[in-house]
Amino acid sequence: MAEQKKTEAVEVKVAAEKVAAFQKYLEENKISGFGLQDFQNDVHAQAFRSNLQVEGTNLPFMILLDDSVYTMLQVQVAAGLAQGDKREKICSFLNDLNEQYRMLKFSADAAGNVLLTCCIPAGVPHFEPALVIAILNQIQGLLTATYPEIMKHLWEK
Repeated sequence: MAEQKKTEAVEVKVAAEKVAAFQKYLEENKISGFGLQDFQNDVHAQAFRSNLQVEGTNLPFMILLDDSVYTMLQVQVAAGLAQGDKREKICSFLNDLNEQYRMLKFSADAAGNVLLTCCIPAGVPHFEPALVIAILNQIQGLLTATYPEIMKHLWEK
């Protein structure tokens, strides 16, 4: 019982340390525009939320930090458009993008949202907020290049 409580305390510390390190990085580099959401769950997940400006559109994204060794970046590329027949067509196109950009995963969820996800492995000793922001900037560049084509596939009849 005492060992379990000790493990839980360490896990809470992992999530809290990653969040604190990311907040410190944002402050030191004068990066603003993030909101912080605490999910208050068993993995102590917290999400930094904001928007990426892509082709004149604000795409919501989150950076999810928790007790795991992963940091997840997720961008909502399109909301509710990949439904019915369009879902099959767009998933085929998204799979082609997944072949080109192997560290990223494009997908369509059950609600028809097109998502772009990237998982970065890094526990507390190796967590680098600068890397998270650098990858986010790369994602913004990639989406600037691919967003018109993605939307073309979603708007096709």
